Formats: sequence, structure tokens, C-alpha cells
Amino acid sequence: MFSGLNENETKKLAAFELLRKEHDSRDQTLGGFAQLARELIGVSGCFVTVFDDKYQYIKYAFNVDSLPEVLPADETMCKYSVGTCQPVICPDARIDPRFTDHPLVVEGNIVFYAAAPLKTKDDFVLGTLCVCDSIAVMPDQQQIDQFLHLAALASAYLESWYSAGRVDVLTSLPNRQSLLEDIDGLAVTGGAGNYTLIIFDCIDINRTYELSRYLGIAAVENMLRSFPPLLRMRLDIDPSVVLYAFATARYALLMKEEDADELVQKAVGFPATLTKITGDIEISLSVHVGYLTFSPAQTRGQEVLRKTVSALHEAIRQDVPVRAFDPLMDEKRNDEFRLLYDLGEALKMEGQLYLAYQPKVSLRTGEIKGVEALLRWEHPTLGNVSPTIIIALAERTSLMAEITQWVIRHTLRQIQTWHAEGVSVPVSINITVSDFSSPGFSLKLTRQIIAAGLTPADIRIECLETEKMLESPAALNELDILKSIGFVILLDDFGAGNSNINYLRRIPVDIIKLDRSLISQITSDPGSRIIARNVVVMLKELNYTVLAEGVEDRETALLLTSFGCDEAQGYYFSKPMSPAQLPAWIASNPVVEKLRH
Repeated sequence: MFSGLNENETKKLAAFELLRKEHDSRDQTLGGFAQLARELIGVSGCFVTVFDDKYQYIKYAFNVDSLPEVLPADETMCKYSVGTCQPVICPDARIDPRFTDHPLVVEGNIVFYAAAPLKTKDDFVLGTLCVCDSIAVMPDQQQIDQFLHLAALASAYLESWYSAGRVDVLTSLPNRQSLLEDIDGLAVTGGAGNYTLIIFDCIDINRTYELSRYLGIAAVENMLRSFPPLLRMRLDIDPSVVLYAFATARYALLMKEEDADELVQKAVGFPATLTKITGDIEISLSVHVGYLTFSPAQTRGQEVLRKTVSALHEAIRQDVPVRAFDPLMDEKRNDEFRLLYDLGEALKMEGQLYLAYQPKVSLRTGEIKGVEALLRWEHPTLGNVSPTIIIALAERTSLMAEITQWVIRHTLRQIQTWHAEGVSVPVSINITVSDFSSPGFSLKLTRQIIAAGLTPADIRIECLETEKMLESPAALNELDILKSIGFVILLDDFGAGNSNINYLRRIPVDIIKLDRSLISQITSDPGSRIIARNVVVMLKELNYTVLAEGVEDRETALLLTSFGCDEAQGYYFSKPMSPAQLPAWIASNPVVEKLRH
């Protein structure tokens, strides 16, 4: 288990993360303060530093020879000012025991040295404002006071800059906007070679909502603050590498490609990790990672973020630790998004979407028992789009409800037309769990039917996603209401996937539709034949009407009849047909001949 840093330590580390990064306008402003201080005291050199717990980083330097850009903190002259949070004024470092052996003094680059701490309002020392000369200098008190005043102004500037939309409020890490600026900045500064952006997802956002509900927001915020140091520790991320807060419980690293390879390999083996939320309560975290390697000169920042998030979402969707960006998969997702948009447009106009109707027949008499309304989409450029694609696109969006209402409206109109032509046949429509879960769905449907001058006997309800139905009390309640009103309820795709017999008694169903996978091999495989026969016998003993879908040949139809199956639909009897074709088909009733022994 990892016990996180306290809030103040986390904020301090986050400030270091942000200040370490190159930022031209900020560093030029800091340089302006340094130049004012240099001119005020009348010396030749100046520089500005920032510190983390290990290193000093030079953010600006003027006329100071042999000053390393990065130096271990304990080897710097500024460590005394940083360590005490006090200014250091040294007229002649050659005779000051703190500095006599320092290389910059020994080599004669610095003799006069003055440093003032740059600190936050909470007294976190972030770095120093320094002036220097290669000769001894004795500033007067007024000069010293003005120098310290400039350092205070520089500190206030850093505080303001730090908080100006570039910092995540919760973790105090540089945020997504800061990351975007850094990525775009690589192209401007001409960063050589390729870079890799890595995004970590530490916990599902819906899980944080659930934890907030039970444990309180403060406990969850404490957990979220522990993630950045946890990632650093578990992946052994170099302190010089900046960690960004990308979104809630998501963090990002921007690295040279060659430096990122090893880290990605570590992420593949990232172990499930316990983290404490509050008291003795711990949760296990499974981290998902998406990454993209890119050329700064060829890819804009927004596109880098989009592609990396795409890779991350693929890792989450496939439940694998790490996924690199896959352009083919990305193009597929983009195509799906465009198709989803086109579907929304098709719902607003006439001509692209239409309904086809497939008959359901009695296996004993050949009588037409009803038809199923099947949605079809003739896309203007792609042609016919598979119904499975339509549902897969829409089921996680608000379009699913719009599609259902479109089907209901057009089905009711078609039934009215058939009634006017003397054709009366019940029509089944497919309803999803999300439809049933919509408050008042059953009463709204009933009102629509009555307004059309029809009755519940004209419409039958086919339930999709049975397993999900059982998880939704609201959906089951709506189904009970429909049953009590007088609708016939069909359970779709029985025998597919993990169908569970136990749920039959919990759903008010009249007709069970056997999935085509249950009957597709009964003519050739004895085992499949035994299973199908026993399923039919069991369902009949439970007083259900049994309907087989996907019947494609005479032998299958006759076997199902011998098992006691009541009804069937499939290409052997009829393909889905247009509304205009159905009356003539019913009048001719070719099924009787097909079933004649």
C-alpha cells in the first residue's frame, strides 16, 4: 500500500513540476526582475533558479560563466538561501567559509554573490533571485532592501502565473492546458526527434462518483491526490520528468521517444495496487495506459491529445494494461462517429430509414401469427447499413430512444394503412432496456396506440438485452405495466450467450424466441438436436409459446415441429418484405405448402 504525501508536500512537488518546464514568456519575465536587480546594485551578472528536492534548474542567466543549467541541490551556492528561507548577501565569497571551495568561486567567476528566496504565500521556497560579480561589492542597506523587494515581486508574479489556468486545482499539478502549450511549444522551439505522450487512467470516473456518494468528497479527493506520487514511485519516474494532471484520475507524461520506451514496458507490468481512501478502507487500482509517439513538427497539440486519448480508451475498452495509438482502429472509430452523426440526420428526414416486415408462422397450421418490424437504413453513399451496426452505434447514446420512437410512429401508421386495406396482423417491435427504463414509457406507448385508433392487440413487444433487464427494476416495472394493459410480450434471443433459465420467472413473458444459434445445427449435429428438443419441451411445460427464429430450410422446420415448437420465422418461409408486398403474401399464404408433409 502507498501512503500519500500530505497536501502541502503535494502542492510543493506540483509547483516544482510546473516551474521546471521551459516557458519562454515566464522565464523572460523572471529575467526582467533579475536584470532590474543587477542594475540596482550595479553588478555584472544575474540569474534565476528553481529547486526541487534534488536539483537546481537555471531558468535565466546573464553574464555568468560556467553556470550549469542543472546541478544537484547540495552542490549549489543557493542551497543556503533555499534551506533557511532567508536572503544571503556575500560581499566576497572568497573569504566566506560557506563558499570558499565552491568551483564558481575558485575559478573566479563569482566573488560578489547575493540570493533572495522566491517563495509562495505559504513560504514554500521555489527558487532564488540572484545577482553576482567577479569582484567584491558592498551594497548599502537601501540597495539590499530594494533587492529583497524585487524578489518579493518576482515571487508574487510566480504565484500569479502558477495559478493562472495552468494548474489543476486538486493536485496542483500542471494541467491539460499546460500540457497542450508544451506540446505545441516543441514545434516552435524545434525539438529534435520524436516524442511520446503517455496518459494513465487510474480509476473509472463513475467509480469515483460512487465512492464520493458513500465516503464523501474529501476522502475521494485525498485518494486522487495520492495518485501522482504513487505513479512516480511504482514506475520509478525520473524526478526531472514533468507529470501533468490530464483529467480526473488521469495523468500524463511527455517524454523523448527513447526515454519513454522503458517506461511503457514498466506500465505493461504495472501491478494491481492498493491505495488508502480513508481510515482502514483501501481499494485496488488497475491502471490503463494509452500512448502516442509523434513528431512535434508534423502533429498539432490537440491532435496529439486526441490520438493518445483514443489509445487509452481502446486499452480501457479491451481491458488491457497498455495500448499504443492504432491509426486503423482510430479510423474505424472515426467512421463510426461519422456514421452515428449520419444516423441522427437520417432520423430527421424521410427516405433513408424504412421498415421491412418478416412473417411469423404457425408450424402446425401455416397460419400467419404476426410480423416483426425490422429497421433498415439505406445510406446515401454507403448503401444498406446492417441493423446490427445501427443498434451498436445507437445503444449507448440518446439516439436509441429516438430510433424506438421512429419505429413506433412508422409501425402505427403502417398498421393503420393495412387495416384500411383489410389486412389485420399483429406487429412486433423491438424494445431495449434503455427504452423500458425511461419513466412512463408504457403509458406513453399506450396513449400513442389509442391515438392511432388501435389496440394493444395490434402491437407486440420484443424484449432485447434480457440480462440487463434484470438489473433494472424500472424496466421490469414498465414491462409489468405493459403486460397488465394487455400487450403480448416476447423474449428475444433465448439460448444465445449466457441465457439463464432462472430469469424466465421474473419477466412477464408470453412468447419465447429461440435464438438461431440454438437451432442452426439440429439437422446435422445430434447433440444440438437433443439440446434444442429438451429446451422446447421445458418451455412448453412452463406454458410458454415457443417461436424459433432463423429457420432456413424445410428439414429444420419439420424437426422443430416434431419437438413441439409452436411458431417460426426465417428465410425458409419469407425474407423481410416491404409493406406493399405483405398483403399479397398473406393472401397467397405459401407457408401451408412448405409445411405439407
